[in-house]
Amino acid sequence: FKMTGISIEVELRNEELREALRGMLVRMDRRQPFMTAVGERLMTSTKDRFRSETDPDGRAWQPLRPRTIKARTANGQIPITILRSNSKGKIGSSLAGSINYVATEDEVRIGSPVAYAAIHQLGGQIQRKSRGAKIYRMKDDAGQIGRRFAKKAEANHVTDVTIAAHSITIPARPFLGLTAADEAAILEDAEDWLSP
Repeated sequence: FKMTGISIEVELRNEELREALRGMLVRMDRRQPFMTAVGERLMTSTKDRFRSETDPDGRAWQPLRPRTIKARTANGQIPITILRSNSKGKIGSSLAGSINYVATEDEVRIGSPVAYAAIHQLGGQIQRKSRGAKIYRMKDDAGQIGRRFAKKAEANHVTDVTIAAHSITIPARPFLGLTAADEAAILEDAEDWLSP
C-alpha cells in the first residue's frame, strides 16, 4: 500500500515519553492491534483539526482569500470551509475525507492518497502554463457584445482567449502531526494495553 499524496513520520517530542513508549512496545507480544488503536486516535485528532482549521500546535490556518471565496460562491460551492468538502457532498471531493492510516507491527502511517494533499500540508507554489480558454457572453439586439459573462448554454457569442502563465501560492495548512495531547494519550493507551 503506497500513498501518493502525503504521509508523515513523527516521533514523540518528549524524550522521556519516547523512551517510556519504546520500553512498553518491547513488552508487547503483538503490536499491530495497539498500532491500529494509535491510528484510530490519530484519525480522530486529524479530523478534529479539519473541523477547527488549526495545525497540530493549535495555530489557526490562514483563512481563505476573498478571491477564493468569490470563486467558490460563483461555482455553487460552500465558500467557508478550508480543506473540507465544498462540493455539496460529491464523492471524493474532500481532502478531509481522504485521510487514512495503515498499521503494522512496527509503525502507523497516516496520510492522504490524493495528489494535492502535500501542497496543502507543506505549502508551496503551483506553476500554471499558459493555456487557451473560451469566454461566453451575450450580444444584445443591436449586435453589441455585453460586458458580462454568460453561461455556455445561454451565450450567443464566444471569444477565444489565452490565459497567461502564472503561479499560485498555496499557504501551508498542516493537518497531519501529533499534538501534545496525542503524545500523552498514546503513552496512556500503551500503559492500558499492557495492564492486565
